[in-house]
Amino acid sequence: MKGASREMSRRYRVFRWVMICLGRLLFGFTVHGAEKVPEKGPLIVASNHHQYPDPVLVCMAVPRRIQWMAKREVFIPPLDKFFYFIGAFPVDRQKGGRVALRTALGFLSEGWALGIFPEGGRRKGGAPGEDAPKSGVAMLSSRANAPIVPVFVDRVPNFLDRLRGHKLHVYVGYPIVSDGASKERRGRREVAGEVLRAIYGLKDEKTTQVSH
Repeated sequence: MKGASREMSRRYRVFRWVMICLGRLLFGFTVHGAEKVPEKGPLIVASNHHQYPDPVLVCMAVPRRIQWMAKREVFIPPLDKFFYFIGAFPVDRQKGGRVALRTALGFLSEGWALGIFPEGGRRKGGAPGEDAPKSGVAMLSSRANAPIVPVFVDRVPNFLDRLRGHKLHVYVGYPIVSDGASKERRGRREVAGEVLRAIYGLKDEKTTQVSH
């Protein structure tokens, strides 16, 4: 981590450009609100997660080099090289993820953007879970003094959907700044709930825009 550049490397820029071009060609990839992302400083990018390509889609939508917290189980050869390339680092959830937490705080202290799925895993239904929201995103935000940018990733349209004119939309919201109350457990839960509402509220914005 030390000495690593927070800027996009040339190789990463090429990768991102190629993926955006392919996304536009195959799925009508469209980003709304990318200009809301702060250009510099510590940042947490919090997204919904209901399909495997979501980390890459968020990287395509957010104009920052992102470091991702990802479960350790996905780091198996040869896929581990790809995950490291897109900025992912392993989280051992069975051990409580303390090492990953320190790593995440280290990235934020150096001004990186940190990618998180605040619901803790992939939700196949594409809707917020019924369980209480995990407060890790709020804890990281308060300890690192980092704003949280909510992102909603729509479903990747299949072939028939594309024939009907459907596109892949990604929506980026305004940064959420946690206050001092988020340092307490109850406050962290409230901030975590606000983040989830903001993420899925972007879905409602999408519905409103389409209806118009």
